Amino acid sequence: MQTQTYQYQKLYDFTVAMFNKMGCPAEEAASAARVLLSADLRGVDSHGVARLSGYIRLWEADRVNAKPDIKIVHETPSTAVVDGDRGWA
Repeated sequence: MQTQTYQYQKLYDFTVAMFNKMGCPAEEAASAARVLLSADLRGVDSHGVARLSGYIRLWEADRVNAKPDIKIVHETPSTAVVDGDRGWA
């Protein structure tokens, strides 16, 4: 298997563009890209940019919502039930 090396900024820009194309707001797209790239930089490739193609497939199958309306359904002093509206996290 041949190894490819990519500049951080180019990979970041590509990843942000993919999240943007799926309808993610700019701030969330940038945050998601940083998280994926930070996993790669730490050597945790299973949680890095390699996941992007899976996220695209989930979005294409309408299994994730790129603009979720996240709400707290129920809250106590120590817990909360959160409706993530099929968001990424």
